[in-house]
Amino acid sequence: MDNFFPSVPLFEYLKTKNIYAVGTIRPDRLGLPKPIDDKKMKRGDLNYQISDQGISFFKWKDNRSVHFLSNYHGNDTCKVQRRLKDGTKIDVTAPIVVKDYNEHMGGIDKAGMLRAIYDRDRKSKKWWHRLFHAMLEMAYVNSYIAYVEVRREKMSSLEYKRCITKGLLTKSKPQPKRKGRPKSNGDEQTFCAKKRRKGILSVSNDVRLENRGCHWPTFVSNRGRCEFCALKNIQSKPHSKCSSSNIFLC
Repeated sequence: MDNFFPSVPLFEYLKTKNIYAVGTIRPDRLGLPKPIDDKKMKRGDLNYQISDQGISFFKWKDNRSVHFLSNYHGNDTCKVQRRLKDGTKIDVTAPIVVKDYNEHMGGIDKAGMLRAIYDRDRKSKKWWHRLFHAMLEMAYVNSYIAYVEVRREKMSSLEYKRCITKGLLTKSKPQPKRKGRPKSNGDEQTFCAKKRRKGILSVSNDVRLENRGCHWPTFVSNRGRCEFCALKNIQSKPHSKCSSSNIFLC
């Protein structure tokens, strides 16, 4: 949890229900013990206190002081890496609660939860790729929340995302494919470069390229070799098939 939600009474109640909880907390919340002054702590220092009900309060000094509340952690420590201004990395002693919080944080509020379920975030060398996908996910989540509130109908987040994808792919109809050879000017001389031999799919291009935007995946119990991967000499046997051309594809 982030520092807006945790409180001592809440964590005590969750502990009685055998629900584990950990989160950052504001040091001025009611029921918290008085922590050590920041001036007396250096980087890596830990101030740990536990109540009679088994609620642990941590004050850990990193670049600045961070406060944690937990109903199941002790004072066990670990090492976390931190980067200095010159780019070098150092190991800093930290309570195990820091490691667990960093691994499981996210999905606290409704929007964060919906983003975390089917998140499209991927590692990228370009920083703006992640920013673009984050903004795209934000727009999707906001539109989903608005849709459910206005339409008053039950629709899962995944089903809504599939409807959005299908709508974007089928919005514009493809131009009909012209049959026969393309026209060329008599004055122009056509040079044909020698092409490298490519693999051949089991379906013709007429079948493969017709009804673009309507080739949706269907899932079957048996596996088959992906024809697209086979062209690249990659071994892949998925459960998914193309609903139109009836071939296995990843």
